[in-house]
Amino acid sequence: MLADKKIIWQNVHVALGLYLSLAMLLYTITRILFFVFNRDMFEATTIADFSYLLLPGLRFDLSTVLYTNLLFMALMLLPFRFRYNTGYRRLLKYIFIVTNSIALSANLIDIVYYRFTLRRTTWSVLQEFANENGGALAGSFIVDFWYIPLLWFLLIAFMVWLYDKIKMQSPPRVSSWVYYPAHTAVMALVVFLSIGGMRGGFAHSTRPITLSNAGEYVKRPNEMYLVLNTPFSMLRTIGKTNYNKVSYFDEQQLDSIYSPLHTPADTAAFRKKNVVIIVLESFGKEVMGGYNPDRIGKDGYQSYTPFLDQLMPDSKVYWHSFASGRKSIDALPSILTSIPSIQEPFVLTPYASNDLPSLPRTLNAEGYHTAFFHGAPNGSMGFKAFMNLIGTKEYYGKDEYNNDADFDGMWGIWDEEFLQFTADKLNTFKEPFLGTVFTLSSHHPYKVPERYEGKLKKGPLPLFQGINYTDMALQKFFEKASKMPWYKNTLFVITADHAGAPRHYPEYNTDWGAFSIPIIFYAPGDPAFKGTEQRIVQQLDIMPTVLSYLNYNKPYFSFGKNMLDNSVQDFAVNYNAGVYQWFEGDLLLQFDGSKTIALYNYQQDIMLKQDLQDSLPEKRQQMENRVKAFIQQYNNRMIENKLLVE
Repeated sequence: MLADKKIIWQNVHVALGLYLSLAMLLYTITRILFFVFNRDMFEATTIADFSYLLLPGLRFDLSTVLYTNLLFMALMLLPFRFRYNTGYRRLLKYIFIVTNSIALSANLIDIVYYRFTLRRTTWSVLQEFANENGGALAGSFIVDFWYIPLLWFLLIAFMVWLYDKIKMQSPPRVSSWVYYPAHTAVMALVVFLSIGGMRGGFAHSTRPITLSNAGEYVKRPNEMYLVLNTPFSMLRTIGKTNYNKVSYFDEQQLDSIYSPLHTPADTAAFRKKNVVIIVLESFGKEVMGGYNPDRIGKDGYQSYTPFLDQLMPDSKVYWHSFASGRKSIDALPSILTSIPSIQEPFVLTPYASNDLPSLPRTLNAEGYHTAFFHGAPNGSMGFKAFMNLIGTKEYYGKDEYNNDADFDGMWGIWDEEFLQFTADKLNTFKEPFLGTVFTLSSHHPYKVPERYEGKLKKGPLPLFQGINYTDMALQKFFEKASKMPWYKNTLFVITADHAGAPRHYPEYNTDWGAFSIPIIFYAPGDPAFKGTEQRIVQQLDIMPTVLSYLNYNKPYFSFGKNMLDNSVQDFAVNYNAGVYQWFEGDLLLQFDGSKTIALYNYQQDIMLKQDLQDSLPEKRQQMENRVKAFIQQYNNRMIENKLLVE
């Protein structure tokens, strides 16, 4: 009879693989149960859709199974013969059953808890209920949802039954000179493979997978929770801070001080101009002569961006321009959805699955073709997942470029070649289109192609040579694009993901200088659209400004402002080491969530030495009220998933 049969393995590593496969099977079963019990929450998801999601779900299950079974794996992999002893194998069994039973309970509890939160449970939930009466809560749960404990016991019984079917047996004895080196080598190999499994891949340019990576496989944001599992969501949010609701103001006061809802005036017909957004890796203002005219020729200063310097006089430039985050993964949400990273990179928070405002999705509805270009391997930085979440139709990465002869050996395709590829691909698109390209060559270790060694400006920091190379590559992109029929019907937006680090000049190492990046609007077919204004602009403002330039007249959601509307209050906001920074006029207010830390005139006091909060109490209060209103709108709308115009 089947119940009496056992699969006996003399190879401990095969047995380990079978045990881990058993855990993977249990995760798949709980995923199916999660979908079945919450079918009404996924009405738009067909059975076929769900079946497709089971496969990518294995990627997240594997990561979780490897993390949660680390102790079990380590004890099985020890290259000693005592691991075949009966007592030792019994210990292994208890560790496996207990560990995976806990993980299963988290998955099963979320079958019910999801209905209240519409999210997989994260680590913050444990903190939230840390001071509650755990026994009373557990008892109430068992009574109200008795079928969940029943399912748990049935799955544990199934797990024990299958575990016992996999039996290890000591292999024939071989020489210790062969046994120990061979098993040590296999252990090292398994450790290496496990690291890749836990990270979600081996490429160094690929960040360890997190919650937002599930967005790569879904059609609808809530389907991310069919791909994810609860233990993974908890593991990936350890140490991450969830937002707390705040109530500095009542709703009427709040909207009068700051509102992210935009209602454009219906003044002109929508114009279907192409939009190309170019995000330059690590381009801080300190390298750009166009932003440092007073430095030219002094103390050995030279510009590393001669092409961009030439472009600025023919562009619309707002002089005081800032990044909304400090990392590459902060940039795309800021630029394409007008959502900054507050406390944590936005894509690493559970709110990445919210219904997001999106420039690509907005322009899709207007008949645009939307595409994203990044020369790194396609899983890099989670960009492909995020592009899918925000409605970008096509993704072009190293895979689509398909020529490793132009690989830089570290990050991806050299900027020069990839920007040429981008121009050629844009030329195949039906107009109007939105294309976003993210460069990568000006990144540590700051290599340039061998043919340019000794021909580029090196400067005081290695980064500067990489920037000089990318500026040259950008010039060649524009030379090629300018000969294409769509060129003069295009608005180009040129910005950076963040300022480079380290930085050389002292003022660019300050709390304002560390966020200073270019933001340039260039419309070659619109010669009137140029000029420099002494105003504040930030990455969050790119989406509303682009929509305004196109005469978009429907209500939309954006945490930024429309820079073409001179009546709006200028501001920029970012989050720096636990402090909110609010820029307004020539002042910078630093606020810790409860009180003002400092107030500086950052344009005159560039090294931020003189705190003005006592000498400008009225202005301090006005700015403090505005940053409080921003925090309240941001936190509460994130928690309540209210990021769209109703």
